[in-house]
Amino acid sequence: MDGETWASDEFGASHQGRVGVLLSGGSTPKPVYSDGVSGPGCEVAHWSVHDGGTWPQRPLAAVLRVECV
Repeated sequence: MDGETWASDEFGASHQGRVGVLLSGGSTPKPVYSDGVSGPGCEVAHWSVHDGGTWPQRPLAAVLRVECV
């Protein structure tokens, strides 16, 4: 991917993950929909979009966490 993934030395490729977020209540946020002003819209789940922004409305991440893939 882009350097934001991880793999366990002990288990190798059978145990890999990526950076994720949790909201203040402990829930996992849904992907953010971008309306695609200059192209087609899409859903983005990258941890960096959960910054509390308002266009489009984005939830604010409380903590980063690891997610298995």
